[in-house]
Amino acid sequence: MRLIKRAVHLDFHTLPDIPDFGGNFDAERFAHTLKEARVDFINVFAKCNIGFAYYPTKIGLPHPHLKFDMLGQMVEECHKLGIGVAAYFNVGLDHEMARKHREWTVVNKDGQVLYGDRTANFFRLMCLNSGYRDYLLGMIKEVCELYPVDGIFLDCILTNPCYGNECMESIRDEGNDPLNDKHVSAFMKRHVIDFFHDVKQVIRDDMFFFPNGLGHINCEGLGSHIEIECLPGAWSYDYFAAQAAYTRNLGKQVVYMTGRFHASWGDFGGLKSKASLEYDCWDAISQGLTTSVGDHMHPRDGLEESVYRMIGEVYADIEAYEPWTDYARAVTDIGIVMPEGCDMGANNVSFPQGQTILNAAARMLGELKYTFDIVDERADLSAYKVIILPDVIPVNERLRLKLENHLAAGGGIVSTGSSGLNPEKSGFALDAWNMEYAGQAPWNASYFKMPEASGQLAERLCAIYNQGILLKEKPGARPVADYYKPYFNRDWDGFHGTFYTPPDTNAGYRAIVRSGSVFQIGFQLFSGYADYAMPEHKYALGECLKQLLDRPVVKTERIPSTARVTVTAKDKMRMIHIKATYPELRGKYNVIEEHSSLRGGVVSLRGESVGAVYAAPSRQPIPYTVEDGYIRIPLPDVEGYAMVVVEG
Repeated sequence: MRLIKRAVHLDFHTLPDIPDFGGNFDAERFAHTLKEARVDFINVFAKCNIGFAYYPTKIGLPHPHLKFDMLGQMVEECHKLGIGVAAYFNVGLDHEMARKHREWTVVNKDGQVLYGDRTANFFRLMCLNSGYRDYLLGMIKEVCELYPVDGIFLDCILTNPCYGNECMESIRDEGNDPLNDKHVSAFMKRHVIDFFHDVKQVIRDDMFFFPNGLGHINCEGLGSHIEIECLPGAWSYDYFAAQAAYTRNLGKQVVYMTGRFHASWGDFGGLKSKASLEYDCWDAISQGLTTSVGDHMHPRDGLEESVYRMIGEVYADIEAYEPWTDYARAVTDIGIVMPEGCDMGANNVSFPQGQTILNAAARMLGELKYTFDIVDERADLSAYKVIILPDVIPVNERLRLKLENHLAAGGGIVSTGSSGLNPEKSGFALDAWNMEYAGQAPWNASYFKMPEASGQLAERLCAIYNQGILLKEKPGARPVADYYKPYFNRDWDGFHGTFYTPPDTNAGYRAIVRSGSVFQIGFQLFSGYADYAMPEHKYALGECLKQLLDRPVVKTERIPSTARVTVTAKDKMRMIHIKATYPELRGKYNVIEEHSSLRGGVVSLRGESVGAVYAAPSRQPIPYTVEDGYIRIPLPDVEGYAMVVVEG
């Protein structure tokens, strides 16, 4: 199956009251615009979220002003120029069919079909335990029979529970409780997943197939590849970093689906800066991924030429890096274990706690310049020198055996919050945690101090914003940070709101304990960083990692925390990616307007065997030295991004 390199994801959700629909559309010009923009693959629309089809369907509902076969012409003209085409179907939304078939919609727990913001798009959803299932499956089969499409892209997949009569009766008939929310959710999730297995049966084996929003774990045996949908201005850049660190280890090609929009989907007049789009593409290749740019085509005029000029300029630069980026893989030292129930890749705009923790972990390690993957408990942990258990990871039997093998092989562990405890939370799951669990922290405003650390960590008490557990070391373990209680909790005592809670005395517990190659940080380090971004929390993690990982894959000098450094490998080459540009929060949005510069930085890559060091794509040689098992490379000036190639 071909590698998707420089893609476009094209939305076309078009309301019925546009009488000049397609008036200026020219399929040949459409395809040539893509080709000139260096686009090699595109998701185009067969059925939009309004519910209209853009081809002469005998099953669905064509747009009322459609006078020609728009989908067929796009497929034909794109194929003439060697551009792959996937047909887009919206699954979760179909407002026209929802109007005509109320029995096909999801009914929420309050018995509503319509709810939320009715000027947006997600105010009613479709139920796949209804006649809608066969209707949509028929349309997908129809398109595959009519057109030589290269793939099927299914969008807006949600597993929202449905409390409609048919679903409730089915749940009851299966012997489950229709009043039990978990039973209702599990029923709908199973039906949604089953639907995609049905889709797979009606498409060709050689077709690209991606169910967007189903969740990566639920896509086992389904999707041909993975697309990370993330408009970073709205989703956050940390979300992408965490998703990339997880998905690139699932054995499939991964595409970063960003967008040309300033705000979010459907932002016709919002165009992000070229610097911003470059940043997203650099983010992708820095993680071993490729890129897709989301757009929304104008219903009358077609593609916006200025947008594709910018995409073409960016994609031309990305194409120049492909000798080093095609099929490259990330090189990492650290494995971060995913919290239970964290459904990575599922449609969830308000991120659950597990995703928030992982986003914070990705940011912290990126700022510290450590290389990492995110894994679930099924993963092989032997590839990593350090395992991080962030905040809320109970150790079940499966994970316990893997952690024991990891420690026996000389690996290290950093565990935070209540992680490391057994599922019953009665004590630590492994004897390697040579420390006492003394229960949950009773204070809601406490402090820690690391006497042997460097800088401010040793000199002052630092706030603990998100509480965790109480620790005491056992003989043979070593205290790393002390735990200080406040005078009183933040509370209302009937007279005063006790907002001001200065530290009182050492509570007799430890905030951080080291037992062999295990560090236990008693408070919720990562959720605390997500909420407050306190640098000392990051420094505390850095102190632990420094002791467990004295020879990381890459070291840096004079590179700020805002920059990112990653390593990928291909054949006998290793690529060091240095990204100097960083987003700025302006109002509610993360914005990149221009690139940042980096002067005088140094990167050192672990290893001594080196044949050449040069900048890509220019192949300009870069001077280097080999010192203490590292290839030390003083960087040339970096404007936005640089790739340094080390051939061994």
